[in-house]
Amino acid sequence: MTRKHSHSHHKDRNEEAPVHPEMQEEQTVETVAAQPPEVEHLAAALEQKTKEAAEANEKYLRTYADFENYRKRMQRDLAEFRKYANEQLALELLSVLDHLGLACKHAGDPNGTVQALQEGVELVYKQFRDVLEKFGVKSFAAEGEPFDPVRHDALMQVVKEDVPENTVVQVLQDGYQYYDKVLRHAKVGVSKHPPKAEAADPEPSPQEGTGGEYGNREYGN
Repeated sequence: MTRKHSHSHHKDRNEEAPVHPEMQEEQTVETVAAQPPEVEHLAAALEQKTKEAAEANEKYLRTYADFENYRKRMQRDLAEFRKYANEQLALELLSVLDHLGLACKHAGDPNGTVQALQEGVELVYKQFRDVLEKFGVKSFAAEGEPFDPVRHDALMQVVKEDVPENTVVQVLQDGYQYYDKVLRHAKVGVSKHPPKAEAADPEPSPQEGTGGEYGNREYGN
């Protein structure tokens, strides 16, 4: 009877007693409260850095979106600027076109004179050059200048004795520059000196190889 009771008591002690949820929560709180101060400090620092990283990421996303909008707006503005960059030039050329049309109209007038037509064409030509110069396109002088491959394109050589060699002596087509940049080379003729005449061989004197003036005379006895 006594041995049976002892065996039953040993069996009950080996069985785990069920833990109530409220008691388990209290144990967890006690465990957290029992953590060292260093762990609590690190946990707080981690939470703060996580918050700062989230704020920085949000700020980055906003900045990136603003930059993308700015980049697209600049691309649109640049495309529009390139499209209408020559608007003022085109407007100025319209008046030249109008005057050229009037000149062509007067050219067909039977009562017109050649001199009047010439004067009208010259006025249109001058107006056209003025418009180009207004927008930075102008011709540059070439004749009489030393040949410069940056500004000149030599098409021929011209024999000249009275000017230094490699001097522009003839302009076949005017050169133009756009502000400080050469827009079109001037097509020119460049001077060169005539070849030097070779010295002629001197004629032999009568005394050379002939025995003198009388070298070949025969004398009788």
